[in-house]
Amino acid sequence: MLENLLIVALVILSIIMISVILLQPDRSQGLAKSSANILDEEKEGIEKFTEIVATLFLVVAILFQIVR
Repeated sequence: MLENLLIVALVILSIIMISVILLQPDRSQGLAKSSANILDEEKEGIEKFTEIVATLFLVVAILFQIVR
């Protein structure tokens, strides 16, 4: 039962993560601008959301391996 719930969560999180990554703006404006964005402390909302979804995905994947 718990395995099935974790599998469903993994599928949903993976679909959300793929969608969010595809929605992010293009990073091809030049190397200087992209390296400045990496060093910025303040991130855009979509970048924060991507980090949250990726972290949740990894946590659920680890839990699935433990339960399995």
